[in-house]
Amino acid sequence: MIGEETSHNVAPKTARQRIGLIGVGRMGTGMGISLMRQQIELHIKANKNRFGADRLTGAGAHEHPSIAELARHVSAVLLSLPSSREVEAVCLGQDGLFDHMPRGGLIIDCSTSYPASTVALAEQAQKRGLSFIDAPVTRSPEQAELGRLNAIVGSNEELFPAAEGILAAFCETVLHVGDVGQGHKLKLVYNSMTMGIAAVAAEVCQFACGVDVDLVTLRSLVSRGSTNSGIFQGFVAFLLGEKPDVLAISIANSAKDIECAVRLAGESAVSVPVLAAAAHKLNVSVVAGEGELTLPHLSRPMRISAC
Repeated sequence: MIGEETSHNVAPKTARQRIGLIGVGRMGTGMGISLMRQQIELHIKANKNRFGADRLTGAGAHEHPSIAELARHVSAVLLSLPSSREVEAVCLGQDGLFDHMPRGGLIIDCSTSYPASTVALAEQAQKRGLSFIDAPVTRSPEQAELGRLNAIVGSNEELFPAAEGILAAFCETVLHVGDVGQGHKLKLVYNSMTMGIAAVAAEVCQFACGVDVDLVTLRSLVSRGSTNSGIFQGFVAFLLGEKPDVLAISIANSAKDIECAVRLAGESAVSVPVLAAAAHKLNVSVVAGEGELTLPHLSRPMRISAC
């Protein structure tokens, strides 16, 4: 039911469960740390970058050389992956979850995936005796480790309690927003607003620098009005050297998310010209080779000496 949620203070119903985690990047690693804090037996499949895997195994997680091997040891698997492409590969590949996870297993996709793919995967999972639901998350990797993410869950009423029990280990809010796919729809709408504001805030910072408007003075003025936003504040703090690591999502991931949102709008016959322009701005940065830089780099002045 829309609006149903659980508090961070509710004890997760995950004691003694064996939970798999695929995608141990920064966000997945934070999720894994929180899961183990709740005495979960955590099973992981490492990324190419071993930092997260080494940290989790050092804390007691069990690492497996293949997805198939992991699948045989768990009753539920969390996915924290870059996009639907990787989610589909993990589920449908010859070594994948759908062929190797025991019947009755639950797969929870915490990635920012495309809704149509999510619905198709859920239908295929059901044919294999498995359940697949979406639970994309908001907030940062640091908040994942503190158990303070927000999960947006798309599932039927019967599956939600089981998912809620797992997600509560690393989320302070677990919001049930409808059937499978609705979580990813809402996340794309949310992210489109985030990236749209980011594109405007970045351009405003460049504009200010280009016309010799002091960023500290601009921040003081914006802070007093309804125009204020956490993204603008983060960009200014980055440009002033106060918070070099703020808003650590990459420009490439940001571009991917807003592109998905614009695509969803187009398929739904919804006109979003402003969001399309924001997507274009982010894509220009990716094409210029800046995709791996963090989002605040979008706000750097075009003339480095301008600020």
